[in-house]
Amino acid sequence: MKCPGCGVELQHDDEYKPGYIPLEAFKKRKAEGKEILCQRCFWLKHYRKVKPVRIDQNVLESLEKVVKESELVVWIIDISDFEGSYDERIKKLLARKKVALVVNKIDLIPKAVKIDEIRSWLKTCVNVDDFEKIFLLSAEKNYGINSLYRFLEKFNKVCFVGVTNVGKSSIFNKLSGKKATVTSLPGTTLDIISAKLKDSQTKIFDTPGLITSQRLMDFLPVECQAEIWAVKKLSRMTFKPDKDNVLFVGGMCVFEFDFEGPFRPIFQFFASEKVKFHLTNITKKDQIWEKHYGKMLVPPCKSSQPSKEKVKWVERFFDLDIGQELSIAGLGWLSVRRGPFKVKVTLPETVLVKKRNALVNPYRNLRKEEQI
Repeated sequence: MKCPGCGVELQHDDEYKPGYIPLEAFKKRKAEGKEILCQRCFWLKHYRKVKPVRIDQNVLESLEKVVKESELVVWIIDISDFEGSYDERIKKLLARKKVALVVNKIDLIPKAVKIDEIRSWLKTCVNVDDFEKIFLLSAEKNYGINSLYRFLEKFNKVCFVGVTNVGKSSIFNKLSGKKATVTSLPGTTLDIISAKLKDSQTKIFDTPGLITSQRLMDFLPVECQAEIWAVKKLSRMTFKPDKDNVLFVGGMCVFEFDFEGPFRPIFQFFASEKVKFHLTNITKKDQIWEKHYGKMLVPPCKSSQPSKEKVKWVERFFDLDIGQELSIAGLGWLSVRRGPFKVKVTLPETVLVKKRNALVNPYRNLRKEEQI
């Protein structure tokens, strides 16, 4: 018998292995006709606590097997963290497969950015010919679910893949009516979960989210990830820094600036509303960083998780101008309103930083509260 939340076979012998439920609890819930979840999913669902388990290394082999056997693979990414969720490992895994790209969480993008603009922007980010079809979705708002359903029912066997925390299980549940455990905690699904599309013979598979090392969020404990990224909207902060300014975006991403001419650069930064910003004079940089890391400067949620001393920091340099954005995987993105200017970014070594064409039109007067 498998846990309906994470897909792992239930067992009563080892509490540190996936699927564990005490035998007494199993018998009691079975006798009462109640839903039987493993202890980990039960804690996630009712208490939002993460019980540590040892993940079976055969999961990747299972993923490769179900991908190989599926007629269609649905690759789900998060538009609010496009670079962090468009993982090259997944692209390699899906070579020579029929793939539909699902771009989820469009409800987090400002309402003034129209659907056609998002589609046009995506064409600058991916080769559209690599995909059978591209869908724009908001699982939260039920936008695009019906279109995806009608497309998927043409196939006999479909699997969903993606990195952690992109909304795979939410989409899976809406399409199937099944109740896989859904939380803002990454890595909720531990094994393959199968179901059928509602009122259809199409079999669909939810797979465990792949963990990367290219997102800033991947450096944080899962509870902190949930606290920071369990958001209904993104914040948008506008800055007009001078040459002697330094901008902290939390405690793990620091910007310094240089420019020529009399006009200071202007940019907006899009991130979770839980991310804390602090603009100060560069002479106070080290003092503030040491004193407020993981306290006023969040993320991280605690100064010891991870400690500043244990992070391997790197400096990266970019030239930016109007019509461009700088994406920090697993954190957010900077959108230029007036340039040109130069930035130095200090952050953990493996975090992906990428300059891209602007998703948010710099000439548009965006209203702060507007959301799709």
